[in-house]
Amino acid sequence: MTKKNKIKVLIIDDNYSILEYLKTLLRRYNFEIKTSSDGYEGLQEVAEFKPDIIFLDLMMPNIDGLQMLQLKKVLNEIKDIPVIVISANAGRNNVLAAIEAGADRVLSKPINVKQLKSAVDELLGGSFFELVNNVNEIETDENINSELNEKFEEYKTSLIEAIKLRNAESIRKISVLLQNYCNENNNIKDLLKIIEEKKYEKPSDWMFAEMKIKEIEQNIKTAVNHI
Repeated sequence: MTKKNKIKVLIIDDNYSILEYLKTLLRRYNFEIKTSSDGYEGLQEVAEFKPDIIFLDLMMPNIDGLQMLQLKKVLNEIKDIPVIVISANAGRNNVLAAIEAGADRVLSKPINVKQLKSAVDELLGGSFFELVNNVNEIETDENINSELNEKFEEYKTSLIEAIKLRNAESIRKISVLLQNYCNENNNIKDLLKIIEEKKYEKPSDWMFAEMKIKEIEQNIKTAVNHI
């Protein structure tokens, strides 16, 4: 596939933060994006938009990802469009089910940007994430770090409140959401993963989470100021 025209991407996911994150990431590389929040609407968009590639979640209302893959497989006009499944549950059984239903690749959430880029390039047969020069690369890194900083500031109060209320579920959900904005900043992603996976059974666990949040905040400031 040549790069004369914009690559058309359809993102189908009922998670708003994932939709916005992927849109922001891919538009930096001049992709043309459409989104859908359920499988039925997504199938209609595939037929109308004719994307070059599809990002698909598995767990969705109306028609789920597996059902959509099975329907797509029998529709001649769209059956050859490559599909990358992005799922929070990327265990062996789910991966096999997705591949059998027609997925070309299965990636796990939180999204690993390097794996995502590699999958797109491989499926479309090109290098679609090349930056024009180092200035653009620095600018992109700066945007990514600023975006992470912005999202952390947006959810920091909720994290602290969740610790005060001993609400482990809220802590985990926010941690997972923020991991999607880390891109290749593995240090911050690892810290968020630690917070997500903590059992929160002892008083010291909550103090530990509070300390890690402060550490994350410091690391984000360092990343933003580094560029």
